Amino acid sequence: MYSYEWDSVTGGYLLTTHTGRYVANEIRPVFVEELNITGLSSYFDYEPSEKRPLLWARKNTYLVDGKKVAQLNNTQYGKEPDIEVSFSNKLKLHPVDIELMVEKNSEIMSLVVADAKRRMKELFDKDIGRCDIAYIAFSGGKDSVVLLDLCSSVLPLSVPVIFSDTDMELPDTYQMWEEVQKRYSEREFIKADADTTALENWRRFGPPSRTIRWCCSVNKSTPALMVLKQKLKKPAIKVMAFVGVRGDESISRSFYEDSSDGVKNASQLNRMPILEWGSHELWLYTFANNLPINKAYRYGLPRVGCIMCPESSDKYEWYIEKVYPNLIGPYIDIIIKSSAKEFRNKGDKTDFIGSSGWQARKSGVVLRKTISSPTERSDGLISSFQSTYFTKTLFFEWIKTLGNVVVERDSGQTALELPKKPGDGIPFVYSETVNGGARVTFHFRSRDEQLAMLSLIRAMLRKVSACINCHACEAECNTGAISSEDGHIKIDGVKCVKCHKCYHIDVSCWRYKSMYKSDSESGKMSGINRYNNFGLRERDRYLWISALVEKRDEFFPWNSEHPLGKKMVESASAWFQQARLVEPKSKKSTVLVDLFEKHGGSCAIGWEFIWIALVNNAILLKWFVSATNIDISYTTDDLANKLAETYPNLGKSIDGGLAALKDMLTKSPLGGDNAVTYIDYKGKNVNAITRKSKNVDSLTILYSLYLIAEMTGRSGFSIREMFDADVNSSYVSPLVAFGIPIETFKRQCNGLYTKYPDYISTTFAHGNDGFSVFPDKHSADDIISLALEG
Repeated sequence: MYSYEWDSVTGGYLLTTHTGRYVANEIRPVFVEELNITGLSSYFDYEPSEKRPLLWARKNTYLVDGKKVAQLNNTQYGKEPDIEVSFSNKLKLHPVDIELMVEKNSEIMSLVVADAKRRMKELFDKDIGRCDIAYIAFSGGKDSVVLLDLCSSVLPLSVPVIFSDTDMELPDTYQMWEEVQKRYSEREFIKADADTTALENWRRFGPPSRTIRWCCSVNKSTPALMVLKQKLKKPAIKVMAFVGVRGDESISRSFYEDSSDGVKNASQLNRMPILEWGSHELWLYTFANNLPINKAYRYGLPRVGCIMCPESSDKYEWYIEKVYPNLIGPYIDIIIKSSAKEFRNKGDKTDFIGSSGWQARKSGVVLRKTISSPTERSDGLISSFQSTYFTKTLFFEWIKTLGNVVVERDSGQTALELPKKPGDGIPFVYSETVNGGARVTFHFRSRDEQLAMLSLIRAMLRKVSACINCHACEAECNTGAISSEDGHIKIDGVKCVKCHKCYHIDVSCWRYKSMYKSDSESGKMSGINRYNNFGLRERDRYLWISALVEKRDEFFPWNSEHPLGKKMVESASAWFQQARLVEPKSKKSTVLVDLFEKHGGSCAIGWEFIWIALVNNAILLKWFVSATNIDISYTTDDLANKLAETYPNLGKSIDGGLAALKDMLTKSPLGGDNAVTYIDYKGKNVNAITRKSKNVDSLTILYSLYLIAEMTGRSGFSIREMFDADVNSSYVSPLVAFGIPIETFKRQCNGLYTKYPDYISTTFAHGNDGFSVFPDKHSADDIISLALEG
């Protein structure tokens, strides 16, 4: 990626040999159409029929020769923007000398293009042998148009172009689809679309959001894979996709490598040959090769995407409504009708859309129509699950992903036969309930079997509760075990290898993820009253852990000789269990207390272990981490409002919960310099809390991964799964809990693999992002033992 400098001779820019990333700092040409749409036309003098760019823009700032001349402020749906200009009289605009700009940049661009083509052929030749087919992804935006032109000069004609029509495309995008087919007429073009319309999916799933992007899978990547399966007449395929993703587009994409396997889908290898290009290089290539430009760019849209996109900026809807009137109306209607929020008037609704309020949801808690988790009860080795969402058909299909359903010859009992234990099934009973739905009861033979299976059963039952055959799991399956029959999902128990890759979709089902409202989590949150407004303390004179080290198994119950007050001991009972300092039932001290005995109550790695345990076991802390972002300051009122929005029935418990949170962060090593939070005071009172990124010991990473393995019953994970930050997700990863950059995380995991190969394995090379731990051999407590040895 090259930098650039402004060129007053051409009115454009010149590439320089300096390199670097300029995320969210991209430039774009500004045409007549944008000046007319925004009202900027009143401030400039120009030829109204001019087709060439007249100036440039960076976000909302307009530039001539690199100098700011105007800016649009408060560009938000339902409102008129404020226009700010840096001159008094009308400014004369001259068109950019495109031909000269292209010529002056030709030397560097020839190197850029040659390198991209070389890398493209290299990527294709290296891995096509392990794929059934390769394809070029087309979206109608400038990135995909440039990618297509590059691919057409390098890749064989047997490589088709696939346009995943989300049914939410801009009218000008469909026009681009027609144009490129004519331009590259010798290549095969395929349009893929979902079985159901976008609007219908919005109704069935609830509107997507920034953290619940079911739309990309259901409406985009899945249809592409499904159409290729049909083309090749194969139930399972491995494909190579050339996609126009660039690192400049976002912070998350800036960490991508140009080759990755199984990131979007287990069946797909993504190849991104223009990952290092900036928008300035894209526009030069576009102008130099006279490529078609989506007219949406001429109107001022900084990106070409769906009509209504949860990843869009505040001004995106403003532009869409201005340029394509009435297109977003049906989507806005669904957003408003599906929301549990009470709108007093039309202004409230407009503000909700314009302020991106609809894009922020992290679960189904803010929806009118939700899906609840099954009621779960365990009595010894008997575990039962009951839900009104269970159907017999879906249950007996999805249970095949766990094992074979058999009827035992002697007892006539239905049992789940596990892959590694043929002839030795787990008895279970499925019975429909009077009020609809069903109850399923499993009779485990040992505690180990129960612990190993419960997380998998829960994941399977989430699919049973919410599956509507969106084909996402079918696309994920690379053995061809999942298919459709008359619109219903079918699973071939013989082809299914029980790899559970279909469970790797967020919380195992996109619809469940989108519509889930946790009754049990609400109940857990009500338990914050057990804290008695106290947090877990260990600072100055508040030495709870030091007291636990001293008293050990005599810390509970409270008596008059105890160094802490009675209410504090009650609070400590809850915090110590959730921090894994004491056992849940016996309340006997754990090996973690040995670590504090050796290194003292302020032991840094000990508190890192405590933090990751708390954000996974204490619902208050799990909510706090999922509701806040790193380096963003939140006042106590902000946090109270967020907590009330997530758990509207908490009432006065909100004050007690936040009091306990503030008490912990101000009276323990979890708050302060070089801690996971920074506290801003107003006088003696906490004014605001900011979560901070923290460098942690590599053993903290390992401890975290073994905690996650314990909670999920899984041993293998991918980095993409580690980014989920939702109070309803099954775990909180160390990346989220500590704000660890992805490259740092990978480095630490690789270091752990070198030092402790018996504890962790990584496969980060060649675009893979997988890693595994070995919970059958080791436990989280074993990691604490490693820390004790250090």
